Formats: sequence, structure tokens, C-alpha cells
Amino acid sequence: MSQYPPPGQYPPPPPGQYPPPPSGGQYWQESPKGKGMAVTALVLGILAVLGLLVVVGGFLFGIFAVIFGIIALVKVRRGTGGGTGMAVTGLILGVLALIAATVISIVGWSIFVDSGGKDFFDCINKAGNDQAKLDECERQWNQKLEDKFSITLTPRPTP
Repeated sequence: MSQYPPPGQYPPPPPGQYPPPPSGGQYWQESPKGKGMAVTALVLGILAVLGLLVVVGGFLFGIFAVIFGIIALVKVRRGTGGGTGMAVTGLILGVLALIAATVISIVGWSIFVDSGGKDFFDCINKAGNDQAKLDECERQWNQKLEDKFSITLTPRPTP
């Protein structure tokens, strides 16, 4: 006779004391913790980084990623939520997007002012609805850009 049971049958359990099953015959299992806030923070963090292409998206999604990341981490700390890694990643991406959007805005504004953009808008505001003055503002700004960057904005006719 072999030491293995016949096919389709299981061997009897080893002898010993096993704890009795809880009432109703079901075992207790911890319910899974919701990760919705953490997932939201992560998605918003990714969108914030992608939103840097249009600086406003970096600010908008970045702020919401930070808010949802903090809420998710508070829930994890209380034991009512899960997804610590996603929450932290979303929070970090949100903060990085906010910093990058701020730097891009400052550099962009500096380039705009250096290229005469502020003067151009001041000229347009003073010109009002006078088309001749508006054309003169545009001509002056184009000339300033051409002089500063050594480029020609409009092709000149050749003789």
C-alpha cells in the first residue's frame, strides 16, 4: 500500500487541538481601506506635471494634488485609508509642479518685460481706440524685438 491517498481524496488532518471557528462558522477579516483620496492625489500630481505645458495647469492641478495628498495622508495616519505611497507621490508631484510653474512664470515675466512687452501694453492702453496709435505701438515693439534679438519679424520686400 502506498503512503498517498487514492486520487480525489484528501488525507485526514493531523491530530491536535485547533481553535473552534467563530460563531456562524465565518472567520474575521479586516475590510480593505479606501485608497480613493490617494489615487486622486496621484492622478492630480501627474496632471500637474503635464499641466506645466500650460503654466496655469501646473498651478491648478498642483494645488489640488497637494490638498488631496495631505487629506489622504491624514486618513492613512488615522487608519481609515490606504495608499500611502500614492498619496506621498501625488503630494510630491503637486509640490514640484507648483515650484516649476512659479519658476516658469517668473522667468516668462522677466523675458516679457525685457523684450518690451510691458511697454507695449502701456502704449496700447494709452492709444485707446485710435488705430494709427495702435499701429505705431506695434511698429515700435516689432522694431525693439528686431533690434534686441537681431531678427526680422516681417519679411521685407526685395527690390
